[in-house]
Amino acid sequence: MLSRPNIRSKEFIVVQYDHEVQGSSILKPLQGKGRVCSEAIVSRPILSSNKGVVKSQGFGSSYGEIDTYHMAACAIDTAIRNYVAAGGNINHLALLDNFCWCDAYNPERLWQLKRAAEACYDFATAFKTPFISGKDSMFNNFKGYDENGEKVMIPAPPSLLISAIGVIENIENAVSLDVKMPGDLIYVLGTTHDELSRSEYQLYSGIDNNNVPKVDAKSARKLYERYNQAIKDGIIASAIAPNLGGLIIALAKSLIAGDLGAEIDLSLVPIGKTQNTDIINKIIMFSESQSRILVTIAPQNQQRFEALFEDAAYSCIGKVTEKKVLNIKDVLKVTMKDLGNSYYIAKAT
Repeated sequence: MLSRPNIRSKEFIVVQYDHEVQGSSILKPLQGKGRVCSEAIVSRPILSSNKGVVKSQGFGSSYGEIDTYHMAACAIDTAIRNYVAAGGNINHLALLDNFCWCDAYNPERLWQLKRAAEACYDFATAFKTPFISGKDSMFNNFKGYDENGEKVMIPAPPSLLISAIGVIENIENAVSLDVKMPGDLIYVLGTTHDELSRSEYQLYSGIDNNNVPKVDAKSARKLYERYNQAIKDGIIASAIAPNLGGLIIALAKSLIAGDLGAEIDLSLVPIGKTQNTDIINKIIMFSESQSRILVTIAPQNQQRFEALFEDAAYSCIGKVTEKKVLNIKDVLKVTMKDLGNSYYIAKAT
């Protein structure tokens, strides 16, 4: 899973760009000792100010093969939670859209576009995050010929890129994705649901599942507001928003970035109702359920942290270890070296 093209390291692309213009970067695109690619960055445009700008992204494509409404909702939530995880204030945030569509003369594709636009309205208003700009690209089709010389047209899948931009009041509270210290506690914020449809794991394994991820904006916003308070209180050591590949991939990235290991108990992860109890560990590890953040905190901050999230879905699922091994109780044990080799496969190719 870590070596899949949508998940593995994109360092070979990132290093082609200068992200140190005027020395204003606070959180960079590559984070931690392991230089893991982040979905959010923080910069300090006015060097005399402690305020910073947070920028993030969320891309929706594969879910659109099932329902473009939920695809767009997931893109919005992904951009927002990447922004929030890095320290951005949910109450000082704006969005931008970039539609990449196909065959705009096709009534079915236009209906899919309408569904996506409806989701943009519904979730922007629910999250109270205005769209301030964007662009549309409506005819992304390859036109050519097959091996018999016959004309063919291959349309791009309906896709939506959401960008988020906003403010962090104090750049010293910006949070990177790399785990920091052995002994730190690992928490999952939010609920994992049986939502493996069109996930990286389904595309990898072929597992039967028809549930695409869905977004509950009301509960998500409430969670993000509480998380923002934890940021202001300075009690978050590291944070990453699970995205493609699910919770276990997010954890692996954090550990690779911090060059440390972890002991994890999947039975402690908050989960929603499911009838697929025979694959429960796969659901917990690889479901791409939205509105979740994986965080680490110092043990001395446990009481304050849990008080903040008293009425939210959360759980302490393990701890960071000095031994560079990911040990998932009753499931697997793998060295960080092996995980890193899979994540960095692009370097070898």
